[in-house]
This record gives sequence, structure tokens and C-alpha cells, in this order.
Amino acid sequence: MEKINGYIAAPFTPMHRNGDINYDLIPEYAEFLLRAGLDGVFVNGSTGEGALLTKDERMLTAEKWIEASNGRLKVIVHTGGTNVREQQELAAHAEKSGAYAVAAMAPAFLAPKRTEELVEYCKAIASAAPSLPFYYYHIPPLNNFRLSVIDFLKAADGVIPNLAGVKFTDNDIFEFERCRYVAGGKYEMLWGYDEMFLDALAYGNVSGVGGTYNHCFSLYKDMKAAYAVKDMEKCRELQHQSHQFCEILGKYRGNIMAGKRMMKFLGLDMGPNRIPLQTITEVEEKQVKKELEEIGFFDYCNR
Repeated sequence: MEKINGYIAAPFTPMHRNGDINYDLIPEYAEFLLRAGLDGVFVNGSTGEGALLTKDERMLTAEKWIEASNGRLKVIVHTGGTNVREQQELAAHAEKSGAYAVAAMAPAFLAPKRTEELVEYCKAIASAAPSLPFYYYHIPPLNNFRLSVIDFLKAADGVIPNLAGVKFTDNDIFEFERCRYVAGGKYEMLWGYDEMFLDALAYGNVSGVGGTYNHCFSLYKDMKAAYAVKDMEKCRELQHQSHQFCEILGKYRGNIMAGKRMMKFLGLDMGPNRIPLQTITEVEEKQVKKELEEIGFFDYCNR
């Protein structure tokens, strides 16, 4: 199966003040990411508050991204949730709508306890969109699910025909590296831990999905270029800038909340978060902007 070999942004879901989705902003958002040099979007994931959206909202959001991308961005549609049948509907809809791929994380509630159960769960979703690549989304920092990805890939090999790889969002670089060798390197490993982008480069990784790609993809693009010419000092400098940015995110409740509000500073007002997430206040917004100015963020951010 063809590999992405590129970088995918995890977009926020733009909302109006009343919490309804602002679908009209998606075309402008797509152009913004294309200017930044992104290869695709991972729609309805954790950054996009996918678990807090209704099934109909998720379907229409996917449609709007596919339409706005017009073949220029690879649109990966995340179906993850707790209801397998609903996820199958989302996957089938993504295939019908022209998505590039589908993905799903393990459920955070009533999760599989054994590898074979995880394989059957993913197989059920992947089979609803048989013509599309399927990516398993590993994100234990959010869903606290830690069954071995290596064991999953080995058990799923040949069982899920359209399994393309894994979106790996964890700091366990040891497990990530070993996954890259399962089945002779058959499966694509999409690195999803932006704070350790340089670590992934050291293991030869050339694909990723990032939430902070929305704000400052130039850091990662330049880091990859510097690594190619073995300019490690430049690489470390760029990763440090990423660390400074991520530190501010962490200080204000993370990328889903702080990162969403930061897009306003880049010309795209994403609106509030869905309850129970706590939207950044006006007071916090001013402080966030001040701290971003102090680290020179506006010199390298996406335009």
C-alpha cells in the first residue's frame, strides 16, 4: 500500500460562539495549511474534538474538508469512539465522500483487554471502508490504552487487508522504532509527538501527524532539512523552539484549548471549545499572546 511520506496537520474544528460548527471557515483553513506546506489533514481527531461532536457533525466536517482540499490535501478521517457500528458508518461515509484514508483509536471506555480483541475492533471499522488505507491511532496519553503496538501489527498482518500503519502519539521511541521493522517495514509509522520530532528523524522517520503543525510547521520542515545535511546544532535549536511553544501550550491546558485560541493570532478564529473542555478566557488570551511574543513565535509561525 502506498505510503504518505509526508506531514499531516491535525486541524481544530472551527466553531461559532454558540458552539455550532463554523463550516464556512474550513476552505480558508485548508488554504492556510497548504501555504504552510502540509501534505494532508487528520480530521475529527483529538485536536478537532471529534469525540465531542455528533455523528452528523463529523460526517459534514469530513465532507467540507474533502471538498475544500480538492485533491490537494490527503484527508484522513478519524472515526474513533466507543460505538463500533457508528464508526463503521463514519468510515463508509468517508470512503464514499472521497477521503484518502480512515483511522481509529481504541475506545477509552470498555476498551479491549487483549491484542486479538483490538485486532477485531479495528478490522470491523477498516472493513467498512475496504478501498481506503486504515491507520490505527495509538495515543495512550489521552485514552490510557497501552496494549503493545508491536503485537497489534504482528497479529493484524494479513488479517486487516487495508491496514496501512499507525499514528503513533506517545513518547515511547523504543516501541516506535521496533514497529518500523514489523513485517519487513511494511507498515507506515506516522509520528505524532511533536516535542520529540528530532528523535523520530534520528530513526529515519519521514511521516508525521501534528497538532502544532497548525501553528509552526516551519520548525519541523526546517528541522528535517537541517537533519538531511547533518546540521545537528540547527536541529537542536529548532526542537528547542518547539519545546518553548509546547511549554506555553501545556501551561494553558494544552493544544486542544490553548492551541485552538492561538489560531486567532494567525488570522483564523476557531471559536470556543465544546463542553466539558474549558475555553481560554480573554484574560488568558492576552497572557498567551504576550508569552508567544517573548519566545519569538510570530517570527516563524504559519501565515
